[in-house]
Amino acid sequence: MTVTTRSSTGRPLKKPENPGFVETPGRRSRPRRSATPNLKTNGASVVIASSVSVEDNIEVQIPRKRDKTNGTVKGATHGTSESNGSVKGPGVPLKKIIDGWEEGKDPKVDYSGHFEFGGSWGVAAMMIGFPCLMWYMWIGATYYDGHLPLPANGESWTDFARHLGLLVYEGAFPTAKAWAIYWTFFVFEGLCYLLLPGVTVKGKPLPHENGKQLVYHCSGLWSFYVTIAIMATLHFSGVFRLYTLIDEFGPLMSVAIITGFIVSFIAYFSALYRGAEHRMSGYPVYDFFMGAELNPRMFGLLDFKMFFEVRLPWYILFLLSCGAAARQYEQFGYVSGEVGFLVMAHFLYANACSKGEECISTTW
Repeated sequence: MTVTTRSSTGRPLKKPENPGFVETPGRRSRPRRSATPNLKTNGASVVIASSVSVEDNIEVQIPRKRDKTNGTVKGATHGTSESNGSVKGPGVPLKKIIDGWEEGKDPKVDYSGHFEFGGSWGVAAMMIGFPCLMWYMWIGATYYDGHLPLPANGESWTDFARHLGLLVYEGAFPTAKAWAIYWTFFVFEGLCYLLLPGVTVKGKPLPHENGKQLVYHCSGLWSFYVTIAIMATLHFSGVFRLYTLIDEFGPLMSVAIITGFIVSFIAYFSALYRGAEHRMSGYPVYDFFMGAELNPRMFGLLDFKMFFEVRLPWYILFLLSCGAAARQYEQFGYVSGEVGFLVMAHFLYANACSKGEECISTTW
């Protein structure tokens, strides 16, 4: 390589003088040398050959190590790779695990070994604690003017618990009237689910049933507006005032809690009797809470999961808001902005859930 140190006139080259400029640090290039060492590994020689040019392009060639047993190249592109997700070793298929069920095994048994909500003790505490919490909050709203119920001065916790139980018995006892109101609404919504027009969709394929897809009749939108029309007719005709739901809220809440346990027991033991259980852990309390059957249906028509998703909780909540507005209007002659906002919010949410009911099955 030739380095020019003089100009064409024969004078030595000088750096230009540029006041105010900072000189760029110089770079010193070094030639790269290559080495080809011979390494001995278990008696087999490994040759690493590299050819490096003096120019900017650098080429390195490293041949792969050959196995002494069969002469094949380890890591070659035509061989098996551990990074492509295949199981190492010939003849070992990769089994799929779908929601705790391993392909080829009994779908009635949960092989995952995973427990939600703290297992049996956790779900037992939830099944007992949440109903008690509902009664406790109802007591605070009804008898304590919205404040937190606490023991009075000098009152023991035992006496306080007995006092709360007495308030529930007196104000939230599941009366015959409450049973009639709740179950009339329950049966009415079930008939709306089955008889009113709607959208028919198929659910996701069920892997444990060879890809079978259940059919869902989604009549939520029609059910919602038919419910509004009938309840408005009953209210303005005087047959059933909407604020009756407010007056009977305590008994209706108790009936709803008891009904939830009744339906759960029927669904659980019906699945066991018919042999329709799915992913059972072997712990009865936990399995009862999580549900024995994957898609429980009444007579193969009314799907429990689809029915309870929207109709009972959100329709009842909307009707309770309307009952509060009706009660306020009857007593004061107007509906406050707060109550009006709740009616609007619950209507919009119930309407959205009903309108998009056919999208629910895609989330299961």
